[in-house]
Amino acid sequence: MIKVGVIGVGNMGRHHARIYSQMEGADLVAVADLREEAEEVAVRYGARFYRDHREMLRKERPDAVSVAVPTALHRDVGVDCLKAGVATLMEKPLASSVEEAEELAELAEARGVPLMVGHIERFNPAVRALKGLIDRGDLGDLTSLTARRVGVFPPQVKDADVILDLAVHDIDICSFLLGRLPERVYARAGKALNSRKWDFAGIFLDYGEASALIQVNWITPVKIRELTVTGTGGYAELNYITQRLRVYESEYRRTFDSFGDFVVKFGSPRVREVPVEGAEPLFLELSHFLSCVAEGRTPEVSGREGLSAVVVAEDALRSSEEGKVVFCRS
Repeated sequence: MIKVGVIGVGNMGRHHARIYSQMEGADLVAVADLREEAEEVAVRYGARFYRDHREMLRKERPDAVSVAVPTALHRDVGVDCLKAGVATLMEKPLASSVEEAEELAELAEARGVPLMVGHIERFNPAVRALKGLIDRGDLGDLTSLTARRVGVFPPQVKDADVILDLAVHDIDICSFLLGRLPERVYARAGKALNSRKWDFAGIFLDYGEASALIQVNWITPVKIRELTVTGTGGYAELNYITQRLRVYESEYRRTFDSFGDFVVKFGSPRVREVPVEGAEPLFLELSHFLSCVAEGRTPEVSGREGLSAVVVAEDALRSSEEGKVVFCRS
């Protein structure tokens, strides 16, 4: 039985606590949160409550913790957990800056403590199915990806802009699907409804032979989470929310016209729904985390993976501020 704690039980952390309390092999021993009203979460799931996460680490000695505090606190809380030798799952993004993210990744490596970053879309069953199609070559050579992640402003986000908080999901997924990091980035961000933070952005990632276009905002009145992928062998549409995946298989032949010019003739594409066994991505993510802790394996979304996403997100912010294409530091 793995002793687990949750630090920060707000909008996301309460779901970590819920799942741990239901998971075989996990013993949710405690939750920590600065807010007194958060004790209700501890009571609901039969865990002890602490106002100070350091006291929780010291008294409970958990084997693993989920950290779901505001982004600005990721570095400080993460350092406390890693120095205590506790396997840590840090909600995305890994930290609020490249420097802080690098510090956490390096500390985890130096101490030999597992560090995983909660890029939850990696565990979306539809994304896993799409990755399988791509790796098998069903879509041919990929040429472009387009992601749209838009909706209203989330009131729980107090200290991050739309690129670091929202676009970081698709930055990570595009690199995951392509199997490499982007070479260059160009972004334009703005403040439409929120005068203090970027609340909309368009990001172009150059991967060399392939590219990705990411649209994010907190101003669209309807929640949309979509991804499309185009390759030489077909086209895929993915809905993150419904976990639906549809593939259009290309039908074409290369030939020459009556003038001797090379042409490509397209037929009607074959359309198929890819069977996806629906599941809660967070449950799959936490199951993977605990299995890594139990077996001593490196988590799939390691501290280094989380660092790379923060680097690209910060490069996108820099591109927008400078109004030019920038070479990615990743």
